[in-house]
Amino acid sequence: MILLVIILILCIVFLLFKLISIKGDIRYITNQVKLSKGEFINIKVKSLDKDIERLADEIDVLYTENHKNRIKMKKSEERLKRSISNMSHDLRTPLTSVRGYLQLIESGKCSEEEMKKYLSIIDRRTDSLNTLINCFYDLSRIQNGEYKLKLEYISIGDILCEIVAEFYDEFVKKNIEPHVMIEENIPQVIGDKNAVRRIFANLINNMLKHGEKNVDISMKKLTDCVQIQFSNDAPYVSDEDMEKLFDRFYTGNASRSDKSTGLGLYITKELSEKMNYKINADLKDKKLTFEIIINTKNIFK
Repeated sequence: MILLVIILILCIVFLLFKLISIKGDIRYITNQVKLSKGEFINIKVKSLDKDIERLADEIDVLYTENHKNRIKMKKSEERLKRSISNMSHDLRTPLTSVRGYLQLIESGKCSEEEMKKYLSIIDRRTDSLNTLINCFYDLSRIQNGEYKLKLEYISIGDILCEIVAEFYDEFVKKNIEPHVMIEENIPQVIGDKNAVRRIFANLINNMLKHGEKNVDISMKKLTDCVQIQFSNDAPYVSDEDMEKLFDRFYTGNASRSDKSTGLGLYITKELSEKMNYKINADLKDKKLTFEIIINTKNIFK
C-alpha cells in the first residue's frame, strides 16, 4: 500500500514537473514571438515534450517564410519604383520632344523643308508614345484577366516577315543588318494575330535596345512544332539577369536600362503562355537567344 502511494506521488510530481516545463516552454515561445514584433527570428526550443518542439519548429518555418516574402516584396517595390520612374521618363521624353518641335513650327522661323522634317519627327514620337501607352494598357488587361485572345489559324511566317520589315529603319539606325532565315512551307498555327505581332515586336525591340552587333532571326519547322529564335550579342547580360528576364518591371543593369520599363519581356511571356507557346531564354558565350516553340502536332490544316 505504501509503495503504491509512493508511486502515485512520484507520478504526480513527474506530471507537475512536466506541466511546469511545458508551461515554461510555452511562455518562452510567447515571449520570443512578442519581442520579435513580426521581425525575423529563429525560435529553437529543447523541450521534454516533442509536440512543443514541433510547434516551435513550425513557428520558425512561418517566420522564415515571412522573412523571405518580405525580402521579395521589398525587391518588388524597388523594381516598381524604378519602373514608375522609367515609365515617367519614357512618357515625358516623346512629349517634351513633340512640344519642342511644335514650338519651333509655331514660331514661323523654319523653312518648309525644316517643317516637314519636324513633322516627321513628331509623327515618330507620337508613334513611340502610342506604343508605350498600349504596353501599359496591355499590362493592366493581362493582370486583370481581361486580355481576350481570338484564336485562329494564322500564317506565322508571314507575320514575322512583316514585323522584321517594319523594324528595317530601326536596324539601319543602329548599323545592324539582321540575318533572317525563315524556311519555306511553314505550316499555319493556332494563335491570336495581334498577340503574335506584339510578341515578335517586343523581342525585336529588346534586340535593338540591349543587343549589339550580330542579330539573327530564324523560323523553321521541326518534328511536330515550329521553332522561332531571336539571337543577339549581349555582353552586359549576366547569369543573374537570366533568372529574372521575364519578371515584371525587371530592367537588368540599372546603368543600361534607361530605355526600358521592364514590361516587354513580361508581356511577351504572358501572351506566349496564354496561347500555349513555350518560350525560354538562353545565354551562351555572351549570346542571348530567345526561343519560341509552337506545337503543331494536333493541328490539321
